[in-house]
Parts: sequence; structure tokens; C-alpha cells
Amino acid sequence: MRFWKSLRIFLLSSLLLAHTCFADVFTIVAANRTALDNYKLVLIQYYATWCHFSRQLMPIFDEASNIFRDATSNGEVAFAQVNCEEAVDLCSDEKIRKYPTIKVLKYGITSKAEYRGQRTPEAFAEFVNNSLNSSVNVVHAPNTTAVNALKRIQDTREAIIGLFSTLDSSNPHLQHFLRASHVEKDRCSFHIIHGIVDEGDKMAHREAVSQRIKEITTMKKANFQAIHSWIVRKCTLLVRELTFANAEEITDEGLPLLLLFYDKESEHLKPKFHEVVNAHLSSHLGQINFLTADGNTFSHPLAHMGKSVADLPFFCIDSLVHMYAHPTKADVLLSDHNHLVEFITDLHSGKLHREFHYGPDKPVEESVKTKKQTPSRQDQKTDPPESAFRKLGPSHMKYSILHDE
Repeated sequence: MRFWKSLRIFLLSSLLLAHTCFADVFTIVAANRTALDNYKLVLIQYYATWCHFSRQLMPIFDEASNIFRDATSNGEVAFAQVNCEEAVDLCSDEKIRKYPTIKVLKYGITSKAEYRGQRTPEAFAEFVNNSLNSSVNVVHAPNTTAVNALKRIQDTREAIIGLFSTLDSSNPHLQHFLRASHVEKDRCSFHIIHGIVDEGDKMAHREAVSQRIKEITTMKKANFQAIHSWIVRKCTLLVRELTFANAEEITDEGLPLLLLFYDKESEHLKPKFHEVVNAHLSSHLGQINFLTADGNTFSHPLAHMGKSVADLPFFCIDSLVHMYAHPTKADVLLSDHNHLVEFITDLHSGKLHREFHYGPDKPVEESVKTKKQTPSRQDQKTDPPESAFRKLGPSHMKYSILHDE
């Protein structure tokens, strides 16, 4: 019985693939969800038939897929779609909260960043071509040690450097490194230095904020998973720079934001913030996003809190409901990590919201003594500024948003 059930699933998967391979856009269901894992790049549209934006996108997505028919036949590029009304479990696994959502897969690995560009065939084509282009910088440094060769690398982004004696295309380490660089090119810059005299293939991580080499590791018969995992750890920043380009993506994660607003004179505090988060606040990941933001660029949120560029630098928390500026100077908060720990704890406990409404909590005895003289809390109630960054999240003009609160 189990055999026939397995055979039926296999035949269904084969029929689906046979049908969709002749189409321009693959249809993904539970039975064939891994069928495109060997493609270099896949764009998957998660949609609902009742969604106006999904229906608008359908012919555009089809037209874009036609541009890459040859690449699809070669197993390089694919366009796919998932009907979330039918493949409910698939969409639940991917945490789809808006339609249409366009996810990016590279060799079966889902990119952290979704496609959020314009919905035109030309924009999709530009995105695909840019994604396929190799951005690895290759440097020839004959008869050079790894340490000296690394001095040649200058980069303003997080950088991963592969160090090899030769560019041997049959070298598994080089193959895995190039594959991983394609998958993670949006998170880090990648460089290859060949001609190294040191024994063993190596990888190095150059930190953007300090402009220094932070770690060098030797690839000892490492497989793709080991190499990719190491790169992901180094390219996953605990503190990110907030810009208008990534604000929608970050806000869409749905986590509160702990922001250091800075200006040119206080930019030196950014490395210290990175240091404090890496050393003491990493346990709060998944509960809050750590960000730095240029106060001159984001002057509107400052004004929203009754502040101006003259008040920079300072810390604030945007809960995506309200905003709370910390009254203490930024450099003082960074002098002891416990200040920021307390700030985060007060957010989650509700203390920030309560104290904004009613002032600092009083000791119990004092509260009892002054109860008769104190106006009621209802009389004292004020509202903290509403979230400024929530408005930069996914727009109702582009998406049908689920569970919108």
C-alpha cells in the first residue's frame, strides 16, 4: 500500500513537471516543491486569485519568463508560481503575509531579500541579468603570502576573500566558493586572490565597520554546506544601516527597531554600537532589529519625536506602533551595555509605554501616600509618537496584506 502511494506521488510530480516544463512559468505544489533546486536562479510568485495585484502581475510575469526561455531550457533560470489558496502548507512554511510575494531562490536556497522592484518585464529581466552576473573580484598575487595578499583588498562592504594557489576549475573548494558567492552576493562582496604560497585553500572575512580582517579559516576538504554556512555567519550583520532602499524589507520583518540616529560628527559611535551588540546583545536577535540611521536622511522621524538634527546622536526604539526616544546621550548608553539591555527590557515589559503615558513608576509607599493628591491616570494620559517607520513597510497600493493590525 505504501509502495503504491509513493508511486502515485512520484507520477503526479513527474506529470506536473512534464506539463510545466512546456509552460513559461512552473507551477509549484507540495509534490514537486524541490524540482527547481538545481537552477541557478528562480523567481517564485506566491499569489491568491482574489488578489487584484496578483491578477495584474500574472501576464507581466509570463512575459518576463518568455525572455529567459533559453536559460530555462538550460536549467539556469526559472519563473514559478504558488497558488496560496491551494498550496496552503507551502505558503505557511514560507510565512507569506502579503500577495503577491516574490521570493528568490538560488540553487534551492531562499534568499533573505525578496524581489521588491518594479513589476514590469524589463525590471524583472534587469534583476535576473544582474543576479546572474558574477561580481567576484579576482586578484592575481603571485608568490604572495595570504597575510600580505589580503592587504590589497579595499571594500566598504562586508567582504569574503577566497585565497587559492591557482585558479583550478576542478578544485572543489573553488567550485563551492563560487557557488556560495552567487547565493550570498547581496549580503557581501566577494574576492578571489590566487597565487598564494601558503599551504591549503583559505577564506577570510574583512569587516566593513572596522575595515580589518577579522578571521581567516582553512578549507580542509570542506563541502558546500560547510563553506556556505561559514560565509552566512560572517555576512549576517547584527547591526544594519537603515536606508530608504531597505526600509520596506526591514519593516516587513515585523520586529521593533532599536535605532542609533547619528550625524557626520557622531559617526564614530557606529563601530562602538556594533561592538556592544556583538558582545552583549546578540541574545535579543529575533526580538528586535539593531539599526543605524543617518539623522539628516531621516529627518522626518526625528521631527515626529519632537527632535531635530541638533539633538543627534541619540537612541530610540520604534515598536512599529509607537516611538520612544531615550533621554540619555548616546555615548553614555554605549559606555555600559546594561543601559541598552534595560531599554529593550522596558519595551517588552510595557514599561516604556506606561511611563510615557504616566511618568516614571513611583515606589509603592510613595504611591500610596500621594494617591489622594495625584490626578487620575486617565487625566494624565498622553500618547507617544506613532511609528514613523511602519509607514515605510509594504504598501496597500502594491500588496494585499494579510493579518494587518
